[in-house]
Amino acid sequence: MSLKEQLGYLFNPHSVAVIGASNQLGKWGYVILARLQASRSGRPLYAINKRETEVLGLRAYKSVADVPGPVDLAVITVPFQAIVEVMHDCVRKGVKVAIIITSGLAEIGGEGARLEEEVVKIARRGGIRFVGPNCLGHLDTHTNVRTVGFLPGVKKGNVALLSQSGNSSQSVTHYGGQMGIGFSKFVSTGNEADLHFEDYLEYLADDDNTKVILGYVEGFREGRRFFELAKEITKKKPIVIMKSGRTDAGVRAAQSHTASLAGSDTVLDAAFKQCGVIRVEELSELVDVAVPLIGQPLPRGRRVGVLAMGGGMAVTAADIVRREGLEMPPFSPVTMERLSELMSVRWSRGNPIDPGGDLVSYHALWPMLEDENIDAIIIVGGVGMIASFPSWVKLPPAARDGLAERRKAIEDIEVQDLEKTIELMKKHQKPILFVTQVTGAATRGLAYRKLRKNHLNFYSIPERAARTLRHLVEYSEYLGIARGS
Repeated sequence: MSLKEQLGYLFNPHSVAVIGASNQLGKWGYVILARLQASRSGRPLYAINKRETEVLGLRAYKSVADVPGPVDLAVITVPFQAIVEVMHDCVRKGVKVAIIITSGLAEIGGEGARLEEEVVKIARRGGIRFVGPNCLGHLDTHTNVRTVGFLPGVKKGNVALLSQSGNSSQSVTHYGGQMGIGFSKFVSTGNEADLHFEDYLEYLADDDNTKVILGYVEGFREGRRFFELAKEITKKKPIVIMKSGRTDAGVRAAQSHTASLAGSDTVLDAAFKQCGVIRVEELSELVDVAVPLIGQPLPRGRRVGVLAMGGGMAVTAADIVRREGLEMPPFSPVTMERLSELMSVRWSRGNPIDPGGDLVSYHALWPMLEDENIDAIIIVGGVGMIASFPSWVKLPPAARDGLAERRKAIEDIEVQDLEKTIELMKKHQKPILFVTQVTGAATRGLAYRKLRKNHLNFYSIPERAARTLRHLVEYSEYLGIARGS
């Protein structure tokens, strides 16, 4: 059976058994079975528990071998002392693939490492591939299978996440939800005793539901294979990796966490660049970079135009852009003329743009998008905020009459301007990164929803936007899209 077929049973099983299913709230066997039941996918679900006759309303079987129908996927949550016996049962049943949630194996060494080696031998003799052990589970939002019990709020999308850390993946998916990202697949890879990070990567290369691959990595089992795969995959879909363990302390922590093999950081850094992998420094950066990769064009160079709500913001953003190794060129004479027609006499007359006390307008973006000297734009402040106006400006009763209608009229105009902006962005292939704090009523505004739908989400500070843009530029240079590559 090919790797694609084997992992097909993982991401789209016809039936699932939870070995160690429990009626006790908070137990892994409870949460995972409850999550699978809540999906209402129509798949046969089997509860395996030696002491119970019924678990969460399902008949309980003493062994997976006793289940009357076929079992494609077994999720194993038993204590590590029972793991060998359970894998023998899975082989007898003809289980196709398994997920071992159980911890206390190779990551602690000694007896745990010996048991893990024995489980691997049994599974391989029986033709079973498995995820983990010491993992959080997995999900596929397109086939509606979720064995991960503690990962709420993950919506359907086209970003895949592979993580050697369960807790870190929770942070990524939570922040991804805040930034409007939907996920196609997620795998908590755990100790990778059998299936390795590279196996999932190979599968995702041809997954039509995945456009961007994110990874949290502590070490590679098959480093050469990873880079050979990445060299081909990055030509058609981006791979964004956070590789932890840069310091000696981090390397030791990684080895004790998932028994991973952490290599030389300097060598890894150079190899990532050679095969087009985008390496980020923080978990939140995985999401920051994924947002524009989903739906925005890649920049065709390093030249950035900045439009800010005020002079201080303009200067700060310009400094940050330059610090990231990007350029701040002058606008063309034609652009300068058009901006002077659009803006008041107080505008800064240069890049970055300070409107001189006026409100930031989409109209100023249009000449910038058409300027041959500009490859990308960062806009700081003032966009999509009219919806929150009543919450941060206290108006006297007389001024409140008709406020909702006036606000709606302004929002309608902003949405129309935004539609033209998106049209020009696509036409001229220039990404736009927005920086502003959006909370409360603003998140329910028409403009904000329009921006979010088109993957034009807001970064909280200019540093995040500039760093993201630098990653986009470097990936674009790798692909040969950006000039000078």
